[in-house]
Amino acid sequence: MLLFNKRKNYAEWSDNRLVQAILEGNKDAIVYFFYTKYSATFQYHIIRLFNCKTDVEELIDEFFLFLQEDNWRRLRMFDNKVASLNTWVSTVSYRFFRDYRQSLLNMNDTVVAGDVWDRSYTDWAQNQESGIKIDVAKAIGMIRNERDRHIASSLFIDDRDYEQVAREFQLSVDYIYTIKNRLVKQLKNSLKDYRL
Repeated sequence: MLLFNKRKNYAEWSDNRLVQAILEGNKDAIVYFFYTKYSATFQYHIIRLFNCKTDVEELIDEFFLFLQEDNWRRLRMFDNKVASLNTWVSTVSYRFFRDYRQSLLNMNDTVVAGDVWDRSYTDWAQNQESGIKIDVAKAIGMIRNERDRHIASSLFIDDRDYEQVAREFQLSVDYIYTIKNRLVKQLKNSLKDYRL
């Protein structure tokens, strides 16, 4: 019951307070962060990227070690003025699991098919006919809103990070993430012949 009460209190903490507790070595806060608060986020990315063909807990442990490196160097980069902790964790963990999967593929020299939007446009396009690149560019060109068109081009063709795009357009990372999800739906509809 005591452990439950502690974790219930963590759920009420601000992003900065939780991050600070982790940086100070609070073991209960670390367990809460990795295995309660963001466990579902990690599992979602892992299942989509690895198609359930891996040990989920082992990969979460790997992500823990990744964040803990150099006295939590990466976690210290979190800035709540740029993005919420939810967005930051989702973005950083997705990139880690994506890169981890790619390193496994490189070691095994195999190719695993997946949803094209779970990979960067560049990774996907390299394995497709060159004509698809033209069709994607055309689909982006059909987006009516000029700003959204430029954002789509930056995200999907230039393969730029949310943070870079947010700075360029003077928007929050959360807003870029929201726009990206909307744009993916539009582009999937425009490219439905590819069965994305």
